[in-house]
Amino acid sequence: MTVANNDEMTPLQRARDEWEANTTPHPKIHRIISEYREEEFHKHEFRQFGQAIALLDWDKDRIVITKFETLQPGGSGATRLIEFLKTLADKYQIPLWGHARKYDPDPPTPKGHLLTKDELDIFYKKRGFELCPIDANTSDMWYIPKIPVK
Repeated sequence: MTVANNDEMTPLQRARDEWEANTTPHPKIHRIISEYREEEFHKHEFRQFGQAIALLDWDKDRIVITKFETLQPGGSGATRLIEFLKTLADKYQIPLWGHARKYDPDPPTPKGHLLTKDELDIFYKKRGFELCPIDANTSDMWYIPKIPVK
């Protein structure tokens, strides 16, 4: 097996390496009830940054925030994680993408106030994301990296 040196890696690969170097695994078991009312479980491979966790998908040309949770509501962990992702986006010129959607987290559930859909939209807008409503529960959201000044 040949390991690519840093010059041969794509910006997305370098961003993922930096993400993994600055986070720790935080897997959560996700419970699903199938259409036949059978209970199924699978593991979501979240990674933790401070007091927040994210499940990311490293798409061809963007970072997709699949799920995002705070471990301590009101403790600014969510803001720090989002700012770190924006730093990666800017540094490697990779857009962030996702859906702003309220969902009930799998246990253990954090104690405290979890944001409503409207509060989620405000949270992302205040942090530089563009949002486009899809329906009453979901908005597309994206962050386009800042172009570096030369």
